[in-house]
Amino acid sequence: MANSEDPSIYLCLAPHFDKDGVSALSVLLKIENPSIRNGQPMFLFDTFMDNVPGHPYCESDIHASDDNGPLPLVFRDIPSLDRNTQQQWCPTRQVKGHVSLRFDAFPRKVSEKTPLGARVDLRRDQGGLQGVGRWFLPLLISDRVHKNTVEWILPEEAPQSTRCIWSLGEGPDPVVVVGRADTVWRTVYMTGPVCSYPDSVAQKSDILAACYWFGSLLPNLDRLKAYNTSLYPKMAEHFGVSGESYRVFIRKTKVGFGGSGFIGSYVLEYDEQVADESDDSLLLLFTHEMVHSFSDLSHEEDGYDNDWFREGIAELYSAYLPYRFGFRGKVFLIESINRHLQGYFSSPRICMDIREAGQEMFSDWYAEWIPYKRGCIYLLFIDCCLRKQDSQWDLSCNGGLDQIVLDLSRRWRAGEIVRASDWLNQIRNKLDPPSFSLENYFWNMLNGKQRMDFTGLSFHESATCFIPVEIPILEFGFDKCSRSTRVITGVVPGSNAEAAGLRDGMKLLEASRPSNCVENVNEAYRVEVDDGSINRTIQFLPRKSERTLGWQI
Repeated sequence: MANSEDPSIYLCLAPHFDKDGVSALSVLLKIENPSIRNGQPMFLFDTFMDNVPGHPYCESDIHASDDNGPLPLVFRDIPSLDRNTQQQWCPTRQVKGHVSLRFDAFPRKVSEKTPLGARVDLRRDQGGLQGVGRWFLPLLISDRVHKNTVEWILPEEAPQSTRCIWSLGEGPDPVVVVGRADTVWRTVYMTGPVCSYPDSVAQKSDILAACYWFGSLLPNLDRLKAYNTSLYPKMAEHFGVSGESYRVFIRKTKVGFGGSGFIGSYVLEYDEQVADESDDSLLLLFTHEMVHSFSDLSHEEDGYDNDWFREGIAELYSAYLPYRFGFRGKVFLIESINRHLQGYFSSPRICMDIREAGQEMFSDWYAEWIPYKRGCIYLLFIDCCLRKQDSQWDLSCNGGLDQIVLDLSRRWRAGEIVRASDWLNQIRNKLDPPSFSLENYFWNMLNGKQRMDFTGLSFHESATCFIPVEIPILEFGFDKCSRSTRVITGVVPGSNAEAAGLRDGMKLLEASRPSNCVENVNEAYRVEVDDGSINRTIQFLPRKSERTLGWQI
């Protein structure tokens, strides 16, 4: 409930149209009495984040004013220690009263060569427009709670089919949400000929969970769209959240399959190849992305984003929760855990420092999966240790790990700074392992010096125990960047890729999903290439002959 003393952030979006549909957004951002001292920055803006360049604004694009009239802003780049970059937007004089910013936001131009990254950019899709605030909006620098209002203004020429959706409510009428200053920044916006499930616009005020998309969904996505609306109430109950709604935004792209989570929502991106994905594969991804909206840790003081926890718990819960909620059976649970185990133990970069992996995840096949699989298997290990200690073997019920995760997540959602030290404090209070130091084990896990060992661990039935196995090490055999440049480079001599006929310089026309190979030692990788004379399909097992010790259930 809004407090009369909460300052307001008002965002008004006015879509523009051309012959192909929504073409741009005119933005009005009003800040009520910001507490900005003279010479201090007022906003932060992501100029490059998670492999996605921000909207290319110039200072002259931003028309700012306050109670004293025009208020020019200057952009100052912030020194960065990694690939992600930000800039400060700074008033050139002392601010008086309310501040208004007016500017236009245009969709990013993309192609099949656009590198994969976070699903934040504003994109056109089948007559509509969809994107995340952090890509086209500056972030107000403030620790205060605000009354956040989002309103849409539709022009007279807007088609009757036009709808306006925000993560936290449907417009075009104003939607008001009390929250932190990043509320409008960490949420999704979608406008155009939007389809939805449930499909009744009349229900927009009392829908608990809904999916939104443009055009026609692929048959498997269409079949499973109701899973999200069934999952959300159970997920919210699990995390102790009530009185909120949830929205899934689905967008089509030329190349890519994955998601990104935000406040009260996630974005699912798909291409035509997703038609071949199994129902279980889609269900795992849907669950993973929804977990992101409920659970995370804050960044460390040195900037590390604790992706071991964010991605690790989303991976683990993608296996646990569909089973625990009754959507899938024990076979799904075991197969999903085994896929995560294979993804962790068969990585050739298993000893890579997780912070280094974060810097290379968009250029290295194997670095990409380090935080996901290592974080997942570390959390699985801790869960097994706690269940063994407490004799809580039944995975259909919450255990000690869940209690820790739920408490940390609750504090994170409330805006508290919650870091790895809080995680360690929690597990020290709950787990007293006789053979190793929890703190040393954790830090060695992060830097790649600690490989998880499941000796003596099991689940409820004796048949569900961990057994050691020898598994072949993953090797794709060519550069990951070939998927975006569309030209094969870096073919590894002696690899299965080379043996199958893959050569540097071939034009890449199509490639199968690498994640399926990461998680399944028997999954072949397929590429369609133009070798200069004909188009041909090359298929190979992306594995070395060398084997390593792993574990499976």
